[in-house]
Amino acid sequence: MNRNRLRRVVSPVCVLLGLIAISYVPPAPARAADRWNVGRRFDRTLLIVLENRTYSQVMNVPYFRQLATRGALFSDAHAITHPSYPNYIALVAGDTHGITDDRPRDLHVASIADLLHARGLTWKNYAEGYPGGCSAVSRQDRYDRKHVPFINFSSIRARPERCANVAAAAQFHADRAANNLPNYAFFSPDRDNDGHDTDLDHVSTWLRGFLEPLLDDAAFMKGTLIIVTFDESDGGEGNHIYTLFLGPMVKAGYVEPRRIDHYNVLRTIEENFNLGTLGLEDEAHDPIVTIWN
Repeated sequence: MNRNRLRRVVSPVCVLLGLIAISYVPPAPARAADRWNVGRRFDRTLLIVLENRTYSQVMNVPYFRQLATRGALFSDAHAITHPSYPNYIALVAGDTHGITDDRPRDLHVASIADLLHARGLTWKNYAEGYPGGCSAVSRQDRYDRKHVPFINFSSIRARPERCANVAAAAQFHADRAANNLPNYAFFSPDRDNDGHDTDLDHVSTWLRGFLEPLLDDAAFMKGTLIIVTFDESDGGEGNHIYTLFLGPMVKAGYVEPRRIDHYNVLRTIEENFNLGTLGLEDEAHDPIVTIWN
């Protein structure tokens, strides 16, 4: 091949390679804001779970809209599945563990309680109407075991010292008065106050009465993250639910558009307390990183 012909062949190739090199932009490294910074964002968390409403239904209620202006709202939050019970288990055990119905049962698996215990941290599940005594009753008056996730783990029910961490709602107020609230608190309203057997007007009235004294207490709120979420939607909107983080460590009035679910919430708590993971869906999900001050 003569030199002129070689130049005619090589030149277009070189031009093409040059254009590729110019147009190629290497992936940007993860921004600092998109990574979890080492260390705690909060010293304790209070998780309140309500029942069976879609995001749009909840956002139509004035008190829930007003609350959203005071915390970090997730506009694309989703439950894991239907019905209620497996969502409660997913929130604390990192997986639904094959549960597809609402029948409470003893589960021989680990939960976040085990991770907290291993780190020397404290936890409680406060429940309205709880009959006490490590009772395995499924329903009693307005109490519903399937909404009280920690009573369902055999590692808790078989050990009285751990089962004592499942307590009546009155104990929450006693613990708060004594400045003895745990690092991790799961609050289970009864079937009226969580909205299972009532409407959102009733729920918002109860929630206002429960939350406002806490939000107005600067000493309580210092280092406290409150999470308000729903177990699932009412069956519509792709299981789209209302989830809100409240506390001085979050950006007030911030709306997070990225999709999250119950596993992201669990992973965030695990990461905050340096717990490790349960090695299930929690490990496969990222902690929430964009909402913090």
